[in-house]
Amino acid sequence: MPNIVALKLSASYPLMPGHKDEGNILALDQLALQQQISANFIFHAISNYKKTPSERKTLVFIAKKWLHIQMLWREFRLRDKQIRRLGHKDARVLEHGYFQQELFELVHEKYMVVRGFLSRDKRNLLAGQPATRP
Repeated sequence: MPNIVALKLSASYPLMPGHKDEGNILALDQLALQQQISANFIFHAISNYKKTPSERKTLVFIAKKWLHIQMLWREFRLRDKQIRRLGHKDARVLEHGYFQQELFELVHEKYMVVRGFLSRDKRNLLAGQPATRP
């Protein structure tokens, strides 16, 4: 699986040292980098779940994976809100690459897909059928 979120993070415009927006941009760069790292963790968790053989997908295993992916998603979503608050404070921050890459939408889409896989596999196990591979 290619590294979907390996994007170059930098402000979309140059800033002189000591510029009044420099602190916001540096904070945004740091938060955006953390978002990319979180997105990679989410994508790896999804990929690993999909690769797991169906005989290993027990109710306990599915519950643990669900909690892990939920925790990663919650952290990602909260950091996105924090980044967007920075954007509301300064319109120039909205020019940052984070707002152009649509990372949140991509991660949300993948999260919803794996949520469906987990739900389906859990239903199948409760019905007495083996979990199917996604």
